[in-house]
Amino acid sequence: MNTPQSQHVSTLGLVLAGGEARRMGGNKAFREVAGKSLIGRVIDVAQAQCDQVMISSNTGTEAFADYGLPVVADHPKPGQGPLGGILGGLQALPDGIDWLVTFPVDCPIVPLDMVGRLQAAAEDAGAKAAFASHAERDHYLSSIWHRDAAPVIAGLLASDDRRVRGPLQALDAPRVVFEDKVSGLGPFTNVNTPDDLRAVNAALSDHIAMSDRASNR
Repeated sequence: MNTPQSQHVSTLGLVLAGGEARRMGGNKAFREVAGKSLIGRVIDVAQAQCDQVMISSNTGTEAFADYGLPVVADHPKPGQGPLGGILGGLQALPDGIDWLVTFPVDCPIVPLDMVGRLQAAAEDAGAKAAFASHAERDHYLSSIWHRDAAPVIAGLLASDDRRVRGPLQALDAPRVVFEDKVSGLGPFTNVNTPDDLRAVNAALSDHIAMSDRASNR
């Protein structure tokens, strides 16, 4: 008897690169971590798990031309915070893809099974979203959203409620706990300040060096 195979569910990864990065002194997306820009690392992670990838930013396409990816602006207008970026991504979903996965540009440490686990948790719960958690800390922007979540987000933004937690609560989104470290670091480690950048850079550089030594043995 043939065993039924699990059906692939297409997803689109959205790299959230629209923050002002005041604590970093601006231009966070292009800061280098272990020889590669933050946005380059996050794009790699998103492309490894999603069928398509876009960048969320209001600065236009020229700044991101080297990456060859579509750039989508906030909806309905800039200044709405990350929810505006998520809504813009949902509005830009192509036919045939119903799930949007968000990847903050300041979060380069992402489990390689994040997308699959978030999508499975949402479907198992009959929910239109799910979000990640680690070490008793929720990471609302490391999340998955069904295209049907768009009206809920739009309604909250229309009432000037910009909290990312708001639509997740309204959608009864399940929390998905990730316990394992990635490259020796806790998953979803944020890079908000120059000190954060130095710490993640050192950890990733050490991990890459150890991997290189092991592969050359």
